[in-house]
Amino acid sequence: MSETEFLIGRCGLDLVDDFYPDDLPSEWRFDYYSTLFKALSLPIDSEEDFELIFEELEDSDEEFELVLTIQPQQLLDVKTLRNLLSSVELYQSLFTLSVELDQAPSAEVMALLTGYRLSFQSTVKYKSELTTAEAMGQYLYYTHLPVFHLQGDGDDKQMRANIEKIAKINTRTVLICNDAESDALNKLRTIAEILGY
Repeated sequence: MSETEFLIGRCGLDLVDDFYPDDLPSEWRFDYYSTLFKALSLPIDSEEDFELIFEELEDSDEEFELVLTIQPQQLLDVKTLRNLLSSVELYQSLFTLSVELDQAPSAEVMALLTGYRLSFQSTVKYKSELTTAEAMGQYLYYTHLPVFHLQGDGDDKQMRANIEKIAKINTRTVLICNDAESDALNKLRTIAEILGY
């Protein structure tokens, strides 16, 4: 029996379709988004109000996974990484740090990331002490939940094929469809539910 369950979301709150009501204040976007979707990915240096988002997450009983992404060059530069983490370190239990990379992080970087929930996605297989999974030619290295970043939204047939391939991870997985609008996210969620995920 599959242990797969998907927490589906997108990268960023700037949906361009008619997702948000016209009169919704911008500071309420996260609250509105999180009632309909179970995951969100934001760059760690995003202009979004993280204080407000962290407050919402602390006050909510709903299951939701916030993913903060770091660029590979930010991860590999210890000074830059330390600066980025300084603004969010008090809230490290509320998010997962995610990076798409092509080499193993250094021991110095991994020491700096101690205590954080991590998920690395790579096209390269490397030795890691993190839990490892593989799907669609991607390797995931993680501490809490794997985060799989999927490019584009595709058609229904492609979405189904992707869901079936990623389900081989066989655990609860955060699925971030980077370019998806709300219709595509809803379709993806429906397909996952029909397939039993």
